[in-house]
Amino acid sequence: MSLGTPRDRAPSTPERRAVAYDGRVRRRSFLAATAALACGRRASPELRFGETRDTVAALIDAWREKMPVVGLSIALVDRGQLAWAAGFGMADREAGTPATADTVYAIGSLTKIYTALMAVRASQAAELDLDAPLQRHLPQLRAPGSEAIRLRQLLCHRSGLISDWHRGSLGARPPDWRRLADEIADEPLIAAPGSWYAYSNVGYTLLGHVLDNISPRPYDEHALAVARLVLGGSGPRFDPPPQMAASYCAGRREDEPRLRLQPAAGMYGSVVDLVPLIRWLLAGEGAAAAMLTPQAAGPLDFDERWGLGLALQHVGLVHAGRVAWHTGRTFGHRAVLFVLPDRGLGVAVLANFREAGGVEDLAAFALQTALLERDGLDLPPSAGDAESRPRAPFDRAALHAHVGRYANEFDVVRLDIERGGLVSRAELGKTALIPAPGGGFHSADNPDAHVTIADRAGHHVVTSTVRGVETRVGVRCPEGPVPEDWLQRVGRYRPEAGPGEVVAFKAAHLERVPGGLELRLELPQAFATSSTLARYALETLGPREARIFGVGRGKGQRVAAEADAPVLSWAGYRLVRSDA
Repeated sequence: MSLGTPRDRAPSTPERRAVAYDGRVRRRSFLAATAALACGRRASPELRFGETRDTVAALIDAWREKMPVVGLSIALVDRGQLAWAAGFGMADREAGTPATADTVYAIGSLTKIYTALMAVRASQAAELDLDAPLQRHLPQLRAPGSEAIRLRQLLCHRSGLISDWHRGSLGARPPDWRRLADEIADEPLIAAPGSWYAYSNVGYTLLGHVLDNISPRPYDEHALAVARLVLGGSGPRFDPPPQMAASYCAGRREDEPRLRLQPAAGMYGSVVDLVPLIRWLLAGEGAAAAMLTPQAAGPLDFDERWGLGLALQHVGLVHAGRVAWHTGRTFGHRAVLFVLPDRGLGVAVLANFREAGGVEDLAAFALQTALLERDGLDLPPSAGDAESRPRAPFDRAALHAHVGRYANEFDVVRLDIERGGLVSRAELGKTALIPAPGGGFHSADNPDAHVTIADRAGHHVVTSTVRGVETRVGVRCPEGPVPEDWLQRVGRYRPEAGPGEVVAFKAAHLERVPGGLELRLELPQAFATSSTLARYALETLGPREARIFGVGRGKGQRVAAEADAPVLSWAGYRLVRSDA
């Protein structure tokens, strides 16, 4: 089930569901003669993974018929050797420059893997205690509860820190990221440290600040030196080259701004630059073994598992043994890296168009195909393979217990009773949830998913289980009257931007909805089928203070109203009322 769709991902299609979950050659219809799509292939002493190459090329061709694909690059590593590296489409369409294996992209949050490597290596060299308080290194952090944050929790996104601080985050010359600790010194935590997983760019930026403090060299120089020493060979860098891939959105060229939070997302590189990191992770020794070790999890994390700098669970690769992976997203570029340590396989995919959220699916699909071609290892059948699924009798009282609004990562959806089941309604459409025998629901959108709605750790939570992996999808929002002070603030707000700053949304709308308030971020132009970047449920805490409701990324963050001006503050932005 999809309770809302991230705005940079293509709508769900049978082809993309096959990428995410099926992976069986007998189900593929992609083996047309489209290998000629690839440009810039690297020579190999022997032709390996021929079916994988052809199938991936054909899938990319199918993408081109459905979305504005511009350029992407891929590298596949097999037992420490580069088995295949290629580019598809254009790195710069206007200049006529094709994408190749050496095309440089902004790799976004893949930077976090390098920052984690630095921290773990410093720990193993007794230069840094990962279980020491963060305040020992950054005493300016004063928010209640900050004293309990440990460095290890920054690495696995369980610190309770806010997820993002958007002030000055994008631009030609962003402010110094080392000022972030002072800027958020009094920002409330979203939860007690260790409560649950909530992805945090802020946490990794503060970790970079700690590493900067303990090294005689600046963070960026130190990071590159550690990468060269540990991984060998060349790798990503912090300064974009003049000929890097251009950025595109909906087929239009856009400038790719610099990201402020360098330790979280500031590097640039090619898929070939990522190969030494993949090889090192596949070897799984020393610091790599530590990074691949699962860290603590709580009841609201369900089967979400993180190591130090890497996610360790993926529903499309449950048959492959251990898996470690990370995605990256900048203003217009997308990135993903996977390693399968027990199988000796790894892959990296980079793309230069904003709609390429599906690079994660493409990378998983490439590994599924490579495992089948090399080892004969097929993804096991799932519930979605059945021709029909049994339906439980209609029970209105039981269904009524689940009616309400639910907050997920980027959206707020509503569950209502309809036609003998539940329906999930969001801006991008609706999904039927069909009662299943024994409890839970079938999802009409994803035949592989079993949906459960139940109380967990004080929340009413929707989860989705695919191939035995249960993930949190949404948390029910509190309902009730909205205080008059906040009703008077309902309206449209524009974000204040500094000189040269790029803001990812055009306006913020504080909206009254049945049951509460929501904050909707409007894109500068219509994107796919929606002009909405994100929608958040708002929980009021007082006459001038509220917070983003929910569990996970972006949740728990303060939204405050200024006393003498029609201004809201959120994530570092001043949002000025613009509809009065």
